[in-house]
Amino acid sequence: MKEMGNSELVESFDMDDPGLTDISPPLAFILGVEWQMFRQRLKSGRPFTTLCLPQNAARLVKMAEHHRRFVEDRPNMMAGWTEIFVGDEIA
Repeated sequence: MKEMGNSELVESFDMDDPGLTDISPPLAFILGVEWQMFRQRLKSGRPFTTLCLPQNAARLVKMAEHHRRFVEDRPNMMAGWTEIFVGDEIA
């Protein structure tokens, strides 16, 4: 992917959500690790299903869309988690 601006990010974190302003440093770290692990799985090109924290669900779905992958988040029976299914690339 093309680098973004002067920050040399490989892609956007999509952190415009005002709901993240009050998160603790440990939770911010966890969300970042979860984001990177999801990104690595996207790069494999294979379909997968994963659980994520609800605070990250919209960002991870948006990242999959940026990578032109079929994606949907699904309700999960385990409280405090969101399930995301990532399918094949959309033509």
